[in-house]
Amino acid sequence: MTDEGGITAHERGDSHFAFRGVVRVVMVVAVVVLVAGVILAGNFIHTGTFLPWLSNDARSSTAVVGPVPDPTESAAEGASDAAAPQTPADRVAAEDTRLSAVAALGSTDPALIDTWSTVVLGAKNGQPTGYSLADLVALGAARQDDATTFTLLRNVVVRSGAELDLVAPGSTLRMTSSPAGSTSIVGWGGHLLFGGLEGSPLRITSWDDSNAAPDTDESDGRAYVRVRDGILASSYTDFSDLGYWSGRTGGLAITGSGTVDAGARLENSTMTGLHYGLFASESTGVGVFDSTITDSTLTGLEFTNGGHDFRVDRTTVRDSGSDGISLSRQSRALTLSVVTVEGAAGWGVRVDGSALADGPTTGGYGLTPSSGFTLTDSRVQNNRDGGVRVISTDDTEIHQSTVDETRTAVLVEGPSTGLSVTNADLSSSELRGLDINGRITDAKVSDSRIVGRRIATELTGASVVMSGNDLSVTTGSAIELADGARADITGNTFHGVGQDAVAMWSDSRTMQADNDESGWTFQWAWVGWMNEHPMMWMWALVLLIPAIGLPVLWRRRREHQRLRELLREALLRHGEEQVAAYRALPAAETVTAPAGVPVPVAAMAPAAASAESGGESGGPMRDAPHGVPPRPRAPRAPATARPRSFADLRTGALEGRTFASLREFAIAAVIEGGYSVPTISRLFRIQQWRLQQWVDDALLMHAPPVKEQR
Repeated sequence: MTDEGGITAHERGDSHFAFRGVVRVVMVVAVVVLVAGVILAGNFIHTGTFLPWLSNDARSSTAVVGPVPDPTESAAEGASDAAAPQTPADRVAAEDTRLSAVAALGSTDPALIDTWSTVVLGAKNGQPTGYSLADLVALGAARQDDATTFTLLRNVVVRSGAELDLVAPGSTLRMTSSPAGSTSIVGWGGHLLFGGLEGSPLRITSWDDSNAAPDTDESDGRAYVRVRDGILASSYTDFSDLGYWSGRTGGLAITGSGTVDAGARLENSTMTGLHYGLFASESTGVGVFDSTITDSTLTGLEFTNGGHDFRVDRTTVRDSGSDGISLSRQSRALTLSVVTVEGAAGWGVRVDGSALADGPTTGGYGLTPSSGFTLTDSRVQNNRDGGVRVISTDDTEIHQSTVDETRTAVLVEGPSTGLSVTNADLSSSELRGLDINGRITDAKVSDSRIVGRRIATELTGASVVMSGNDLSVTTGSAIELADGARADITGNTFHGVGQDAVAMWSDSRTMQADNDESGWTFQWAWVGWMNEHPMMWMWALVLLIPAIGLPVLWRRRREHQRLRELLREALLRHGEEQVAAYRALPAAETVTAPAGVPVPVAAMAPAAASAESGGESGGPMRDAPHGVPPRPRAPRAPATARPRSFADLRTGALEGRTFASLREFAIAAVIEGGYSVPTISRLFRIQQWRLQQWVDDALLMHAPPVKEQR
């Protein structure tokens, strides 16, 4: 193997472990752990869980859709059981079949009891007739358990011209409801009247005799109360644990057929744990006053299918499984006054007046949106999806109301005409206080307090007049316009931090005058965006370090290349100088060795010097083979002191010298500097025998040729 002059770690005597690779691995692991830690900590701070994408929280513990029955279990049942409804949808269809069949039978037909287990209450002798709890007991539809407790055993249908008067303060009517079957009270054109007294209400609830408790399982059907093409009136009545699956079987329902108006008036009543707190379809003049609706499986108050003239006053809707109050499918004219809506799993109030068609249809639906929604002196708060959402509804008014939400407080979507927001307090901790989106004309927002996190009010494609409002944001813009929005913004007060109090995008235009921006602090938009996304600061730092380091590394590489070129040129010049110096040396004096071989006199000096110094080389010299002369050694000056660093070597004969390699430096330190082999081997961390070999080779290479003695 050829010797290139390089010094290996083993030759230097290095036996320590190399830590560079370990340090790199540790740094990579530390960065990964840091990133993962920041992500997990951010998730826990904002969502309360480290891995929010693995959670699937349900807002209602009650099953909306029952489990699919096991086919093997159904097959194992008897033939009669196999024909029974097995899903909530099947049970609703069976109810529709029963009611249609009952409507076609006479009130005294035996099939009513034998086949349909239904008691029919109708007019007598063509005259309106009233029925009471005592009549239900007498007809076998109910039993009396004690003085104030009654149990409904069969279904009851109240036909046109009849009225079921259940005004019984302090009494409880338990409607049988279990997996084996459930009962219902249906006003099929007739009137239902429920009533108690203040402090002594009438209680209507489902009841499972086998559990001696109300029925809370909706999957197998449940007792319900419904009025079809009739009137429902309730005063001081508590309804609880009723209804399942559909709106008409939702617990307390008013439905019309399109030929006869259906209506209802509920006062001082409570609806707790119903599938729908109140469901009104194709109805007119439904009113809810001084009442409370809580823990509905779906919507607390649902007004749908073309109904109109709805009014809700001094009423609380709380903890609904879907929206708190909903108006949909071309229903119109909903007024909410002194209403509290909170804790809904959807929107607090959702009004959808969208047209049911955009062209000719078989149903002949209209092409214009519905109109008439008013929210006055009300409070909407702590609903999951947001506070108030209004979709394509003309003549919308929000006055003197407070909407305080985590998400958007009020969202108004077009197309529509006529929007008025006055003296309102709209605030959102995460999104927008007011969002007006779509082709909305004749919109006015005045004298209101609007608070958002990044945007207080967002206008998208709408035309709005904003005046006298107090708008606040944490960081962002008080008002932001986009998609050609137009706004007259006058006399408003802006609070917050951001680049522009009023930001405009996509061909939007404003007229601004007399706005107070004294409470506004300027901040670049990108800084605000980074603050909204704190993880980006960490990623920017992680990416910025390499971005800064690349130019530095590139410059360092170029400098290294230049230094290597300079070093190469210096080494070449030094080599040329050394070659010229060696060629200029005089011929060495020779003596005759005992064996007859001439040896330079100068070569004898190192051995003598070594002997005089007490064998500093660390042991006796190796004996040369018989007949071979010993290796010559050059004379060297005695060292004044033992060197402790390379700087100590660059004195005396080596001062100002440069060397191409450590090997040349070590050889020169011994031959020209006069230091011993053990001293230099320790300083350079080279084995003594290796250094000695290098020195001997150097001396032989530069020794003059030996003249043969004659």
